[in-house]
Amino acid sequence: MAVDLAEAVKLHGVMDLEVILHEGQLKLLEIDARLPSQTPIAVYWSTGCNMVLELGPSFSAAASRTPLPPPVGRWWLEHLHATGNRLEVAGEHVLCRRAPLRVTADFYGADEAINRPPGGSADWVATLIVTGRDREEAWRRRCSAIEAIRRRHGLTDYADPEPPP
Repeated sequence: MAVDLAEAVKLHGVMDLEVILHEGQLKLLEIDARLPSQTPIAVYWSTGCNMVLELGPSFSAAASRTPLPPPVGRWWLEHLHATGNRLEVAGEHVLCRRAPLRVTADFYGADEAINRPPGGSADWVATLIVTGRDREEAWRRRCSAIEAIRRRHGLTDYADPEPPP
């Protein structure tokens, strides 16, 4: 599907398709002619393939080929927004205009996070990445990280609009 679309619009470079599987058929939701935001993280934690390192040589002869350790079992990715005494699970839009973002290992028990560090600010964001041997372990570790964040920062109000079952 991606090749057919790229050829049809004469696109040369990196692109991303967002699709859903509906009644056994892939349905196209979105085409992004840019390096996607969450896809490299999802691909890495699902397969161990670092898309950025794989695509880098296409754009720069000096790109690093340093291998990363393979992911462990299942993974969970969650975007968080903290403001005042509230912690909210939110969409990736909360990361916009939050520079500088950094990658932090062992962020309150999560394997890593892409975050604007809390520091002294009452308004900060993080994308938690948590792994486990299976989905249930990853979910338990995710909940534990969120509780550690809430305790450390006194976030008594918590909102998760669509908690998993």
